[in-house]
Amino acid sequence: MNTTETIEILDQIDVIIDKIKQSEPYVNFVKQSIILEQDKNAQSLIIAFNRLKEDFEEVSRFGKYHPDFSEKRRALNKAKKTLDMNESVIEFRRAEFQLQTMLDTVLYEAGIGISQHVNIVSSNPLFAVGSGGGCSTGGSCGCSTAS
Repeated sequence: MNTTETIEILDQIDVIIDKIKQSEPYVNFVKQSIILEQDKNAQSLIIAFNRLKEDFEEVSRFGKYHPDFSEKRRALNKAKKTLDMNESVIEFRRAEFQLQTMLDTVLYEAGIGISQHVNIVSSNPLFAVGSGGGCSTGGSCGCSTAS
């Protein structure tokens, strides 16, 4: 591929990025990010959760035998549940999921459009292609290595 072709492809990618930034999932994600950032209650819950997480990580280095392990784990789980129930956090995660789903779809379609055998990495198992099948023995056990 020569430089001119590369530049043309990059220009087309810029067009796709602009379209994504105009999409409803992206606009909603930005909106929910701002709402979450400005929600003082949510921010205090995030700060508290991060502190408890650091405390738990320090204790968990020693495993369940550390005297504070169970107490720190319970406190962390309680803080996570409280954080997860915050309306701003719920809406942010919903918007984040919708945007991620759209991005996974775009990448999946681009990958499949190039080759049916391309490896598409995705957090969504519906879009995971080319990474399954086989047992790492090259099919010598009789399993299918074709995807």
